[in-house]
Amino acid sequence: MNRLFNLDNPFMQFLNNMADLIILNIIFLLSCIPLVTVGASISALHYVCLKMVRGESPYVWAGFWKGFRESFKQGTILWLCFAAIAAFIGLDHIILNSGDSALFSVMKVALGVVTALLSCIFIYIFPIVSHFKCTTKQAVKNALFMTIGHLPYTVLLAAMYSLIIFLCTLNVKMLAMILMLSVICGFSVAAFTACIIFDRIFRKYEPEREAIPEYYE
Repeated sequence: MNRLFNLDNPFMQFLNNMADLIILNIIFLLSCIPLVTVGASISALHYVCLKMVRGESPYVWAGFWKGFRESFKQGTILWLCFAAIAAFIGLDHIILNSGDSALFSVMKVALGVVTALLSCIFIYIFPIVSHFKCTTKQAVKNALFMTIGHLPYTVLLAAMYSLIIFLCTLNVKMLAMILMLSVICGFSVAAFTACIIFDRIFRKYEPEREAIPEYYE
């Protein structure tokens, strides 16, 4: 019985991590309320999750706000840029779906490729900002290079997030369940899972933990 409640017990470590992820999820949701802070919040979320994956056991509250402060400027700029691009691409999709000519079909395919590429860059960009010291321009460049340079991992990350989106579209019950889980721990669990992959990628470029390698500059 004593071994069961030992803090070094894998089961207790799992419960401790889940408690941290629930707390982290709540902090993340609250920090996103102004909407303009979503980018910095996503960066801070991955900042804490990557430390958890590496067993560094950060203090969730202090760690989140440290990551939030450090990435606020870059995260906000990138978030606003991606939001504007997403609105523009969404409008393009609406326009192209209104036509059925051969030219429109070709443009739909091209727009689909661009959308997929930008979505993958979006997946990488905020974890990069949270982990590496680099300019905003370099962060975008690094996200593009990592998206293409680690294609198998990119496909895996894209598949994970695509599955979540797909499940949301199945029916109302599934959507309600996912929304409920999202409020409890969904965002933090998804980020933690993604950070298992980001950890494998980032380690290749961090001979010095906080420095971006010259190849990516």
